[in-house]
Amino acid sequence: LWQACCLNTPKMEAIHELLQNVKDLPPTPQVLIKVLGALRHEQVTIEEIGDLISYDPALTGKLLHYCNSVYFSGREPVSSVPEAIGRVGFKTIFVLVSAATGSRTFNLPPASGLDAAQLWKHSLTAAFGCKFVAEDLELDGNMLFTAGLLHDVGRVILCKAKGHEYGQIIAQANATQTRSLGLETAAYGFTHADVGGCLMAKWQLPPLLIEGVQFHHRPMDAGESKKIAACVCIGNLLSHFFDQPTKAWQIDDAELRTAMELLEINDHKMKFYDEQIKENWDFVNSLILIR
Repeated sequence: LWQACCLNTPKMEAIHELLQNVKDLPPTPQVLIKVLGALRHEQVTIEEIGDLISYDPALTGKLLHYCNSVYFSGREPVSSVPEAIGRVGFKTIFVLVSAATGSRTFNLPPASGLDAAQLWKHSLTAAFGCKFVAEDLELDGNMLFTAGLLHDVGRVILCKAKGHEYGQIIAQANATQTRSLGLETAAYGFTHADVGGCLMAKWQLPPLLIEGVQFHHRPMDAGESKKIAACVCIGNLLSHFFDQPTKAWQIDDAELRTAMELLEINDHKMKFYDEQIKENWDFVNSLILIR
């Protein structure tokens, strides 16, 4: 799958070369992949999930830190992974594991000019948006949360590879209030979404996750994964709209409308998902602050 993603075309060969030249690629989220797979089995036990997480001491420490944070205050501190799972439940523990894993990924070189904290906030908010859309449509909420969290991981790689040059592309996009995709393609021949998809293929993540990220700006091109990509597209835009409330989703946005039509979502549903983010903002913000 990695070779199929990155070696078949000149564009993918260029991305492969880019990834080869980045010295500090984010580590493969092995534990997250295993936990995601395990939670698909209804009979999975607290002990089994706890064993998977405890395999990674750094992840365990971060997870316990989350569970003992101000958001969960008023309770006795937890001191072990099984105790943490028993306290918050499987759904919340997966969110916490994803956030702890993702926080390792969003480290940007200072010279790039990009705001790592803002990118992390956007990615976490998008992840929750994806999760709420997925659960409403009876899709895999955990998988979509992961896709939302990693949908902009290609930006991290471009920052590491291109530094201030890529920062200027983002600055230009922000200044002109346009998406960066056209500028990225003009400069490099590919987009951050293409880079993210190839990195996730290198990590050997499930195909639906890879394609959900790679095609989140053009879900109609995602084939059998187009609904997943559409969910990621909507989660991404929900995050942008939440951060910039003056931009309503009623705007004439072809990308958004395509995703909404694919999922048969109307404006009323978009407002519902936005309200869900607001209602859960204390939890989302607690994860943003603990990084």
